[in-house]
Amino acid sequence: MRLDRIREPNQLRAGILLSALIKSPHLAQRAAKNFFIPLVSISGSRFMAQEPIGVIMYSMKRCAVYLLGALAQVCAADAPIYFTSFTHMEGSFTYPTQMVFADTAARLRWAMGVSEEYGYRLTIESEKSFAIACVTYGDNVMMDAVNRGHGAGTHCDFGMTTPLMTPAQYSLNFIQNKQRVDALVGAANNRHCSGGMGVNDWIVSAQLAGFDFRSEVVALGFLSMPMSERPAGWTDAYILANTFHDECPLDLSARHHPFPLANAANFTADPESSYIVLCGGVGRLDIFAEQAAGTTIPQNPPLTQSDVNLFFAAIDASIAVRDPAQFTKINVHLALTVFRTVNNVLYRQVLQRLRDDYCAGGAGVFATQGEAYDAYRQWNHPVTGDVDLDGVVNGADLAALFGLWGTHAGRGDLNFDGAVNAADLTLMLSGWTG
Repeated sequence: MRLDRIREPNQLRAGILLSALIKSPHLAQRAAKNFFIPLVSISGSRFMAQEPIGVIMYSMKRCAVYLLGALAQVCAADAPIYFTSFTHMEGSFTYPTQMVFADTAARLRWAMGVSEEYGYRLTIESEKSFAIACVTYGDNVMMDAVNRGHGAGTHCDFGMTTPLMTPAQYSLNFIQNKQRVDALVGAANNRHCSGGMGVNDWIVSAQLAGFDFRSEVVALGFLSMPMSERPAGWTDAYILANTFHDECPLDLSARHHPFPLANAANFTADPESSYIVLCGGVGRLDIFAEQAAGTTIPQNPPLTQSDVNLFFAAIDASIAVRDPAQFTKINVHLALTVFRTVNNVLYRQVLQRLRDDYCAGGAGVFATQGEAYDAYRQWNHPVTGDVDLDGVVNGADLAALFGLWGTHAGRGDLNFDGAVNAADLTLMLSGWTG
């Protein structure tokens, strides 16, 4: 929560109150006995009010107001840092037999299991071939990932050599891929894409296909832009031969701050656009060493300690130059080649260091791409506690919050700590408009 959202003077007093409650269990017991319990008693999953609902809501709002200042202290004053990943099920991947597909499915589920031990969330983005294979072999790995708390999206391996056409025509490529993934996880769980950049307007076309945001952007995106918007000398031929997969924006201080774009004519934020470029890439985990040395990247690169060390150095460099007032996303490409049991020790080291060194105490949050998108929208929304982003805070928001209760880093996580709980309820009630 941003400190500039504290609007009522009494909220500052809440810092003293809640800090005291946190430090003193005895005082917390007294507060519960004398303040909360007389308002509402809880039996099972039912709330049995001892007062008319209007009295309860008014009293709870007053309580929330007094607690809100402390929540601002407990939550970091800086904007949150969201740690995400994606795994691309590339269009070049083929599954000619049940055995080949089963091996891929097993590797993904192995990665899900290990990641879950550390609270980490994957996002699997599928091209057509893997989505078709999930149907062909009767194993919906994508939906399994969603049910386990991971994310899903659409990968688009087209655009580099696609000739120029209208956005409506180009959008058909996005639509074809999206429909395959929608059939596996539902459109509500498939709101974003990656890839699809080239000379065509990859922003407008993706919007026409029904996507709300994209999870990454690389230098291929410059192909749709005039030379005046590109680095000097970056012709189409130069980009395709040398820099096509460089992380963008090129300015590291801007790379990790998502922004809205209305079209693919430039990388300048368009505040009125609803389509979000959820950028923030640091690179692919298992090729950091090869890229640093300028050596050829093998087909199945080993994950090494050098890769891991360089990965964390990249994170540190990004954090050092980020704008602490802006929502921040740091994303790593976890290629399928990482998900092998031979990488068990190093993969666990990555997850443990991310959790212990970057997320402890609420400094950072693990999230799917979708959760990061929801959190970005919530962070930039002007109304505190407005879960459904409709401009008012009322019963619909209360119902939505309880429906999202638990470990969840997106909608409803109003204090951006990776969970929806009583702290978020306090924030919501503080902004209650009825």
